Order: sequence, then C-alpha cells, then structure tokens
Amino acid sequence: MNFWHPDLPSDMSEEEVDKFVNDYKSVSEFASTPVPPSMLVYVDDSGDGGFKFDSGSSSHLIMAAVVFKDLDQMSALKAAFERCRAATGHKAEFKFAKTKDRVKDSFFAEIEPVEFKARVIVINKNLIWARKYRQNASMLKNLAIHQLLDHGFGHIRDAKVFLDGQDTKAFGIPDSHYVMNSVKPGAIREVKFADSKSTIGVQLADMVAGAVNWRVRTHKHQVPKYFEILFPRMIQPEGTLWHFK
Repeated sequence: MNFWHPDLPSDMSEEEVDKFVNDYKSVSEFASTPVPPSMLVYVDDSGDGGFKFDSGSSSHLIMAAVVFKDLDQMSALKAAFERCRAATGHKAEFKFAKTKDRVKDSFFAEIEPVEFKARVIVINKNLIWARKYRQNASMLKNLAIHQLLDHGFGHIRDAKVFLDGQDTKAFGIPDSHYVMNSVKPGAIREVKFADSKSTIGVQLADMVAGAVNWRVRTHKHQVPKYFEILFPRMIQPEGTLWHFK
C-alpha cells in the first residue's frame, strides 16, 4: 500500500498498515465533523422605538431572547406549535399582536412542557432622555439587543443566535459580524438572519416579548395573564427580566 505518515513504523505488516490507515481516516473524519453550538437563542421584540407618544408610540420597548440549551427541545417546540394549530385552526405565523386571544390561550398552554429560558429587557421609553435614542428608533432597538446579548453573565455562551431578517434595518444591524463583535468573546458562535415565518424560535420570542409588553405597558390597558405563565422562565440566573434604566 502506498501510504506514508511520520508516525508509521517502517517495519509494519500490510495488515497493520491497513488498520493504521482506517484508524487515521476515522480520526480525521471525526475532527472535521462540525460540532453543534452549545445553545440556540432566538430574539425578537415588541413595541416600537418611537417617542411620539401622542401619535401612537408604545410606552415600552421589549426585547426577548428565548434560550434552548437542549437542542432536542426544538422538536418539542415544533410539536407544541402543531398541537396549537390543530386545536385552533390557526394557520398563519404566530405573532402576538396579530393572534386572537383564544389562540394565545392554546399557544401558551401547549408550550408549557417545552424546556427553554427567557431573557428579557424592558425599556420604559418615558425614562429615556438621550437625544440619540429619542431621534433614532433603530438605535434604541440596537441598544436593547446589545444589552440583552452582552449581559448574559455566562448563561449565553457558544450560542447560535437567530434574528428576524425582516427587522435588521429596524434593529440598526448591518450584518452578523456587527452583532458578534459587540458582545463578549465566546458568547456567540454564529448569527443568522432568519425568516420568522419559517423559524418557530423567532415566533416564540415574539410571543414572549408580546406577553411581557401587555404586562408592563402604560399606553393601554395591562393584561398580565400570559406574563404570569411565562415568568418562571425568567427567573435568574438562567433567565432574566431586566428593567433597563
């Protein structure tokens, strides 16, 4: 056999060489196999970055990240979505602001057994006075994403992060490198801009953000029931509910 390796003794038999070659190939293939990320993180928001409160701007901006440390739980989430659709007849994307209350009731009941944590930042815009944020809605959303991902306190690490690709302009994010370079080293392995219509994790983040927004908003009547269902997932240290000031 015409095979040479610096660790291969010159007096090996043909059978020994064959075994060495097969072992070498197995190790090489194993080394080249992509290692999955340690966790999956899906991010979306509720509310807006505007400050025209007399013209319909929301009182709060909510940015939510749902964190899956067990990657197999995505299958459980998919099954929960399917059960909710079967029970309610809901066919569209799950977006909190556009989903009927009876569908919300079913949705939050069905996801109860799914294992994930929620890290949420709440920004009361009435407390934000910096001109750069009040004059640029995307800068405020950018700030919220940066603060949420950069303050993981070790609970977001080696993560693959999914952001709604339709919102990147609204978030003021030019590309994935911008996000990765704005957080602590080791927190994020990869950033992907996803289509929320086909990415159930982003839809879950939207539903979580919307539930928190309904609880804290002051420009409309507060509805706390969905927030109360989700709150145990926000308990520190793996979860968080951060009222940013």
